[in-house]
Amino acid sequence: METYIAKLKHILPTFLAITLGTVFGLGFIRWLFCLQFSIIDIKEEIWVLWLPLIFPWIPITLWLRQRFRILTFKDNDKGRFGFQMIAWLIITAILFVSQGYLTTATGRLQKLSTISDIEKVEKSRYYELTNFSVANYYGGTYTDFRQSGKYNQYLNFDIFFVTPILKDTSEKINDIPKYWYGVKFKEQISNKISSDEKEKKYQAFYDECIDKMNKYEFHSLDHFERKPTSDDRQNYLKAIEARTNQPTNESFIILEPIKEKYEDRNGNKFVWIFGSFGIGLSVLLFALIWPGYSETERKRFLAGKKPKQDDLVDMLNYLVPKGDHFATSIILDLNILVFLLMVFSGIHIISPNGMELLQWGANRRFETTGGEWWRLLTSMFLHGGIMHLFLNISGLVIAAIFVEPLLGRKNYFILYILSGLCGSLASIWWYPNTISVGASGAIFGLYGAILGLLLTNAFPKGGKKGILMMIGIYVGINLLWGLTGGIDNAAHIGGLLSGALIGIILYKIDGGQKNAT
Repeated sequence: METYIAKLKHILPTFLAITLGTVFGLGFIRWLFCLQFSIIDIKEEIWVLWLPLIFPWIPITLWLRQRFRILTFKDNDKGRFGFQMIAWLIITAILFVSQGYLTTATGRLQKLSTISDIEKVEKSRYYELTNFSVANYYGGTYTDFRQSGKYNQYLNFDIFFVTPILKDTSEKINDIPKYWYGVKFKEQISNKISSDEKEKKYQAFYDECIDKMNKYEFHSLDHFERKPTSDDRQNYLKAIEARTNQPTNESFIILEPIKEKYEDRNGNKFVWIFGSFGIGLSVLLFALIWPGYSETERKRFLAGKKPKQDDLVDMLNYLVPKGDHFATSIILDLNILVFLLMVFSGIHIISPNGMELLQWGANRRFETTGGEWWRLLTSMFLHGGIMHLFLNISGLVIAAIFVEPLLGRKNYFILYILSGLCGSLASIWWYPNTISVGASGAIFGLYGAILGLLLTNAFPKGGKKGILMMIGIYVGINLLWGLTGGIDNAAHIGGLLSGALIGIILYKIDGGQKNAT
């Protein structure tokens, strides 16, 4: 019992401070700078989804992670990381609920006689409109295609319909309307089926949506929700542009119908803020029963002594160009920086669509062979979502451990860029209309170089079999998975073969004697 109390005293106050500080801090920042004064105008998905997922890691890493070192397990690293995950899940769950409550609770309802009155009242999230008409003959539509799931196994159709909102049936449309009624439909199918099957399923779903819109009861609602800056608002604006053939701007107002009563908008969110906190706290208190306790680590912590080995510090140090990972760190930093720029510019963090990627420099036969050959290079530093980036970073680090110390910085850069370009060329040669992004062609070039260099004396004879098994399994699994669809296997194979050849050439030019036995 004494050790349990000691664990609680060491961990619980910091956990509570982090939890309350994170929840109230993020809520206050959003309320002040976004909801109250509109100083920060970023997509709502970032507030309600991505910041709750990412933000808790900062205080957990800075203040709570080291306190978990008093806990002992058979495998200390895995056990302590498990407690970090528990803390993250608890805080993230509370943030999801609290941010959802903040969204609806701060949304006031403005009552309007006609749609033009919206300009006469203070901007709000919800509106009750007494009299209105819709010009359904003037409607527009836009479909957003996005991949999702592990290895992009799903294809999502989000179809956005817009139609102008008018004062009454007598009003005529002379200029481009400013107020629009928005309706959204969504469907998910397998991304592993053929292109013809995808086209048939999409057309069937689109026809179904058209039929629903022809029968849609536009006045069957309790109130409207004004779409804030978000992915949905962007797609509704694209539907308006498709109908009017004119660019849109922030002055356009999109209203979505809400059938539930305005009074019911919060549901049980406020109660669940405390409920999720109570459940999470109970889970943590229960989990603390099982691990052992190290008084030595507690004294080291109180004395301010840092651990001799810290995996997180080692990982962060890998992003600093130095030593045997100088070139790899630069490549990693460039990939991460470009991805962050994409996200903060409004690109979807999980699954950017094809048009967004093309705007950033993705590789496709039509554009590239049409004179935009720079896409062969730029596409190597773009990624189709955070999971794509994470998987490529993991693959890059594993390969770099073998290759950069062997070839040196300059040759490593040459190998990476040339094999990546060859992978991009293979992609547009094999696929007539595939949008390709990612560092995987260049990364496969590194793996190809390892396999090619196994034919030389680059690696010690005693270690060649182990290297072949590890690298061979990685390459084989990824190539086989690529056959299931949704993955640019041509870039993988192009990078792999060119990397093997380029790696051997660079090694021979450099003397080929480093590990000769």
